[in-house]
Amino acid sequence: MKAVISLGSNLENRKLNLEIAITHIEQLLNNLVISPFIQTKPVGGPPQDDFLNAVVIGECELSAESLLTKLLEIEDQMGRVREVEWGPRIIDLDLIVYGEQVVDTVFLKLPHPVAHSREFVLIPWLAIDPEGEIPGIGAVKSLLASIQSTS
Repeated sequence: MKAVISLGSNLENRKLNLEIAITHIEQLLNNLVISPFIQTKPVGGPPQDDFLNAVVIGECELSAESLLTKLLEIEDQMGRVREVEWGPRIIDLDLIVYGEQVVDTVFLKLPHPVAHSREFVLIPWLAIDPEGEIPGIGAVKSLLASIQSTS
């Protein structure tokens, strides 16, 4: 199943944090493709430093729930602390799309409910998957153009 995962970090060595997370994700996904890293302003939450973001895409044989569990374990291993909603974080890993799956449970929402409106997801995703689609929402290219035309 094709998995699209967004990564972000705005604490300590942001680039190293993304690289460490990617090393862990390489154990979960096959044929991993890694986007360029981009710097972005934080969205929501308290005043904080800029983020470094990336997207990775690969093939996975786990269930979507199992993959999300593994991503949360990586965050925990790397020292992610969840004290302030949308606050600074050493690593943030979000499962954006998993094949064509549409899921809406307390634990997992697919596709990710706000990914279609986030440049920090769409820009790096488009760089490695020009034909990318968010199931039921639209083409990454069109979604990004729509956001950029209104900002």
